[in-house]
Amino acid sequence: MRIAVYGASGHVGRFVVAELGRRGIETVVVGRDAERVKDFDVPARVAAADDESALVAAFAGVDVVISTLPDYTGTGEGVLRAAVTAGASYVDVAGEQLFVRKVFDEYGPLAEAAGVTLAPAITEAGVFGDLLAHLGARRLGGADEIVLSHVAAPGGEGSRGSMRTVLRNLDVFASGGLSWSDGEFHTGPQPRRDTLLLPGATDPIVVRKFPQPSVVTIPRHTAVGAVEGVLAKEIFDVVGTVTEADVARAPEQPSAPAAYSMVVDIHRDGKTLRGIGTGPDAYRNSAQLAVLAAIRIGAGAQPGAHAPAELFDPIEFLDALGEFGMTWTLR
Repeated sequence: MRIAVYGASGHVGRFVVAELGRRGIETVVVGRDAERVKDFDVPARVAAADDESALVAAFAGVDVVISTLPDYTGTGEGVLRAAVTAGASYVDVAGEQLFVRKVFDEYGPLAEAAGVTLAPAITEAGVFGDLLAHLGARRLGGADEIVLSHVAAPGGEGSRGSMRTVLRNLDVFASGGLSWSDGEFHTGPQPRRDTLLLPGATDPIVVRKFPQPSVVTIPRHTAVGAVEGVLAKEIFDVVGTVTEADVARAPEQPSAPAAYSMVVDIHRDGKTLRGIGTGPDAYRNSAQLAVLAAIRIGAGAQPGAHAPAELFDPIEFLDALGEFGMTWTLR
């Protein structure tokens, strides 16, 4: 199996290359900067994210492309399109909800016709959110409502790429992005539930609607009345002040791991199950998840665009994450 990593010189990309090397997977690194990709001890190819012919050539002979871009809204589509054209399956670590929806709506049919598999949003938030929601709803016999929230542990640090994504998607974050209800997607900033009790807390916090990518994937496989993402209101107060100068000052390689919890509440007929997925570093864990997904997809998967719960057995996949220090509960 041969896997190409686009954006290999970035923070998440380096973790991806390291994990592929640890597993002995044949790897090709691809990026726009020849100086940065030549540092790896694996074959390197140069292609800008908007140069389709160069990208297709770079992905020739590759089974799966892992895209680790910091900004999918602005630059992600070219890599995705080139992977499909080159006949390679595709995995990304996108967190932008609208990009994830585009993967399913516009590129899913193209991938199915090309006989390749697309797996977007293979991140700690995307995987835990999707799989725990599916499991919880299955145990309850369906779900009236699913609420998702990503909780960063104190002391962690974000990367420059993450801040760039925030800045370029401020309008989407402020609007709350997409939620799901009555069988279709809706927009609007007001959440159905404006407070959330965090794990281990005694008092609920005020939250605002937030565009979690799992809002797009969960309705594909789970019978649910409503799905939405929320985030602590105080985070929005900080995010809204981010500037280009802040992005330039942010570290490309964070000095502290970004530990986290992904909280998934599944409500059904007055009952609630809470799923919690945790890990020591969102960036490293997303890279490890992307590699695990790419290897399994490369070994054979149904063509088209699919959510995690459509590709993998939820319990088996979640249990496999223990080797990365990731844990999960559902009760």
